[in-house]
Amino acid sequence: MAESNDTTAPETTARGTTDTTPDAGGAAPRDAKRSERDAILAVKDLTVAFGSNVVLDKLTLDVYRGEILGFVGASGTGKSVLMRTVLRLLPRQSGSIRILGAEYDKVSEEERVALDTRLGVLFQHGALFSALTVKENIQVPMREYLDLSQEMMDDLAMLKIALVGLKPEAADRYPSELSGGMIKRAALARALALDPDLVFLDEPTSGLDPIGAAEFDDLIAKLRDTLGLTVYMVTHDLDSLFSVCDRIAVLGKKRVLVEGTIDDMLAFDDPWVQSYFRGKRARSIVRDETPGEARQ
Repeated sequence: MAESNDTTAPETTARGTTDTTPDAGGAAPRDAKRSERDAILAVKDLTVAFGSNVVLDKLTLDVYRGEILGFVGASGTGKSVLMRTVLRLLPRQSGSIRILGAEYDKVSEEERVALDTRLGVLFQHGALFSALTVKENIQVPMREYLDLSQEMMDDLAMLKIALVGLKPEAADRYPSELSGGMIKRAALARALALDPDLVFLDEPTSGLDPIGAAEFDDLIAKLRDTLGLTVYMVTHDLDSLFSVCDRIAVLGKKRVLVEGTIDDMLAFDDPWVQSYFRGKRARSIVRDETPGEARQ
């Protein structure tokens, strides 16, 4: 699968396995205690390099079913590299990647294609095809993976448009006729075209004004709760991290430095982590005397 910059391939992903994992069974509330931590995505000892430049070195990360994971790190540390490696857009030198209980390297091509239909991706800047309308963009993965009539695809596309909060008249508009927020919502509708279990979001609120970003965060949370999604969100948006993410993972030194709640980030003794979560641009947090409790 390849990323689209108006003219290249869509944001569907490669996946393939028979469905041996439990059904989503509804979303997990943000504060719910899971009796079992079901890792819908499990990355273990992953190493990715470009020539002699090692970007990720024995990185390990789990993403649990029903959660919204915020993935952060300094620019150039490899956040997008990890996401694209998971999606098989980039090769890896070593390590294993399991999605929905299946390891890509050990399933057939037919099973990979089947797995593809359970992943959705929103690339940075939306990556909509400029020559296609919103409705046609949403139908790209349907045409790639499903055998549906045009009427059925039209109905499904309109359903996805309504699901992300766009008006029906947006269906026949081209990307150049959309605002930044509308582009993000249209791209999200395409990511949801095949009713995925796991959705990857790459900087979903970048370029949006504070109100638009907050509305998009609310939309992500509502879709998670309504559709039972699991969300992997690469972001620099502190508001998103504080308001909508269940857990946060920080990438640094070619691996995951720390993962956990906002409290875990505030307590972690690392100069970059402290600067990021306690710096001038961080949101004001009022902490209770009791460790492990933080609130806005």
